[in-house]
Amino acid sequence: MFLSRRLWRLISQLFFFLIVASVLLFIANSRQIIEINKYIPFDIFGTTAPSFFQPVSDSFIVDISFQNCFKMNSNNNQCGLPSASEGVLGDKAQWVRLSKDITLGSSWVKSQFMSYKKIKHESYEEYLKSQKQQDPTSTSIVDEVIIDIAVANPLIDSKIKGNEKLKFPEYIIKSMHEDVVYDDSTHANLVEQNNDNRVDAHPVDAEVEQLLESPKEEQKPKEEEQKEETPEEHRKDEERKKEQEDEQKDASEEDKQEKQKEGELLKEAANEEEKEKEKEGKKLEESSKEDKDKNTKREVVTDIKELKRLLYIPTKEQVQESGWRYKSNGIWLRYGPHDEKTAVSAIDLLFGDEAVDPRPNWRLIKRPLKDVSNPSDLPVYLTFRRGPRIDYKKEYGKPLKMNDEDKFKILQVADMHFSTGYGKCRDPEPESSAKGCKADARTLEFLEKVLDFEKPDMVVLTGDQIFGDASPDSESSAFKVLYPFVKRKIPFAITLGNHDDEGSLKRKEIMGIYVDVPYSVAAVGPDDIDGYGNYVVTVEGKSSKGTALSLFFVDSHSYSKTPKVTPGYDWIKENQLIYLKMEADSIKDSVEKYRKSKKIPLSMAFFHIPLPEFRNMNQPYIGEFREGITAPRYNSGARDVFGEMGVQAISVGHDHCNDYCLQDTLRAESPEENKIWLCYGGGSGLGGYGGYNGYIRRMRVYEYDTSKGEIKTWKRTEAEPDKKIDEQILVTGGNVVNWK
Repeated sequence: MFLSRRLWRLISQLFFFLIVASVLLFIANSRQIIEINKYIPFDIFGTTAPSFFQPVSDSFIVDISFQNCFKMNSNNNQCGLPSASEGVLGDKAQWVRLSKDITLGSSWVKSQFMSYKKIKHESYEEYLKSQKQQDPTSTSIVDEVIIDIAVANPLIDSKIKGNEKLKFPEYIIKSMHEDVVYDDSTHANLVEQNNDNRVDAHPVDAEVEQLLESPKEEQKPKEEEQKEETPEEHRKDEERKKEQEDEQKDASEEDKQEKQKEGELLKEAANEEEKEKEKEGKKLEESSKEDKDKNTKREVVTDIKELKRLLYIPTKEQVQESGWRYKSNGIWLRYGPHDEKTAVSAIDLLFGDEAVDPRPNWRLIKRPLKDVSNPSDLPVYLTFRRGPRIDYKKEYGKPLKMNDEDKFKILQVADMHFSTGYGKCRDPEPESSAKGCKADARTLEFLEKVLDFEKPDMVVLTGDQIFGDASPDSESSAFKVLYPFVKRKIPFAITLGNHDDEGSLKRKEIMGIYVDVPYSVAAVGPDDIDGYGNYVVTVEGKSSKGTALSLFFVDSHSYSKTPKVTPGYDWIKENQLIYLKMEADSIKDSVEKYRKSKKIPLSMAFFHIPLPEFRNMNQPYIGEFREGITAPRYNSGARDVFGEMGVQAISVGHDHCNDYCLQDTLRAESPEENKIWLCYGGGSGLGGYGGYNGYIRRMRVYEYDTSKGEIKTWKRTEAEPDKKIDEQILVTGGNVVNWK
């Protein structure tokens, strides 16, 4: 049966429409106008999450490569991976793909990956031995692994004098310059590089010189007109003239005396000038003799400080001899003998102009890679680790202790909402500051000021540290968040929010990064408990190992997994509450031990999404209640459990424009009132929403004093970070109170 012409025409038009629509979608996706994979209910594009954060250090890296692969096949670990025979050492080493798509999802068609080639320490030793056994007399056996990396930036490198054509990376030039011995050959090289570096004196203009030397013409005094005078006036004039004549005589005598003194001083000065000229003449003669001696025999100078102005530019041969080789994409690799302590053992990529690396044994090269397929507004940077992997918990972890005054201070930072790039400012205050606003940089500036004012003993981040939708590389975003605390060596705890896992990393992976960074006291928590980030942190007394302060952290999850039955946000699960009760029971003896030292132990809990009890606004509260409370609709009884555990205050984030502390009374009618403070930290990040009648970002501080059994709190705003607001006492004598 044949189709009618009309039907054929409709099919043709539909087919044409589908082709045009596909092309338009492809263009929109490639230019990041739309990200198609967000609208597909199943993951056909794979994940860009890295498979490691701190890889093991059991291998040497010998090569790197960049390759593209078809987007639909990016889930395949072989996609974008060079063949085994490619690169240094052939099939004796193994290629490993870094699980980060350099396109960051900006391309609908392709992915691009960096791979590095590694060989285990034992295998490399065996390889070298086998080479020597095959030809014991051979001198061509090469022991080379990557020991250093540099990245070129032609715009900067070409500005170095003498490097205009070679364009070696600045890092290579400086590192080789430090090793150069300053002798005749290097001197000649520097002279040749800088032969146009002269300073010529400009002659004085002849007319100007003539004007300077010509004497000034004396001005002739004008004759005063005589006026008719009366006899009385004439007599007075005569008296004035006599007085003036007497004064002139006295002045002339004084002038003579002064001129005599000046003459004597001038003679003395002239004699001193003659003596100085004689000395200078002798010095010039001596210096000319020294110059002649130096020209005949030059000393070898090894002090690099004497070569501040100039850099020695090596030749191509010298660069190659030192082990440097150009690879691709602006990357230079330095090869040298294998040494487990100094060889490169891990490589990573970070994105965005604000990229930082808080890992102390990694070096971030702030020179963007060239000719890679990253989004134009997110330059990609290479960072690498030398030597063995460090256990940051073991290396940097220390017990938390109350200070000498039995005090401990915590800064709560809620909802930073950082991005991989600069971050878009949302609802900044004042509105006039919106132009040119970079959210993350502005939030960091605010944070740094508060850290300077408060100098906290610990920082608690209560979720939504990163804004998933704006974090195509969550690792880069997370590093920006954590860097200030690592830099200042401030211990920090952290919980997850509902946006932390919406970027390139899954919930467990992003928590793993938060946990593994230096100075983190956080933990992923037991595998058999719902969520990630369920743990307890204890603070010891200043002179006692008893527990002075108990801090409970819990994952409040994200969105409801049963939206049709209980829409909105998820809730703290029963097995989490059981786990927290068990942890509280396990430290009871330690708490009582501290209490016996005549101190009053204190306790708090931190997480992201508020409990349903935060809606009980008919009770006393201090602070601002500006927006609706987005607590879970289902009440799992977490408030009751925390009360039973002796927790005196709970602090959360999530609702950015609420910053109140509410005193919730569970059983006010009973003889033993169960009171607990329910507090918001207040949104701190410009990358998260604000608004609600001009809300200004803020951070909350808690100060604990176990000598009084007291918890104080106050806030600082971005507008006036030097001022405390809403200062109040939550607990005194270990009891919940309502004091301002």
